[in-house]
Amino acid sequence: MENELNKFRHQLDLKVRFMDLDALHHVNNARYLNFLEEARIAYSQDVLGLFRDIKQLNVLVARIEIDYLQPILFGDAVKIYTRVNKMGNKSFTFECLVCSIHDGKEKVAAKALQTLVTFDVQKQQTISIPEEIKEKIEHFEPSL
Repeated sequence: MENELNKFRHQLDLKVRFMDLDALHHVNNARYLNFLEEARIAYSQDVLGLFRDIKQLNVLVARIEIDYLQPILFGDAVKIYTRVNKMGNKSFTFECLVCSIHDGKEKVAAKALQTLVTFDVQKQQTISIPEEIKEKIEHFEPSL
């Protein structure tokens, strides 16, 4: 797992809340979408300096793909590793590892890909990724 984690420079720590659980006493699959949203917003704020104001929201989620590998339980800590692993003209893809930490042991609970498209709200159409954003991503993600 350590080799896999070495590709990621951004991480976010979360706690499992009671409301995250389902009838089987583990995190409901739909809650992973919330975890991923928090991770991509944190990355956007920390790395890109964006989304400190709702008016700055200029992307649409085009696709999310999640592979669930093992359950996350109540009381577990959650760490989400995030990186941009692909960037096109109008879209980019976040790769995420959602890890559970239980009794001091960290395990990958899910792997996810999130494709976002840059969007002009006033014109209601997709746009090219702004150059300054491309540069920040390329600077932060040397393997891109």
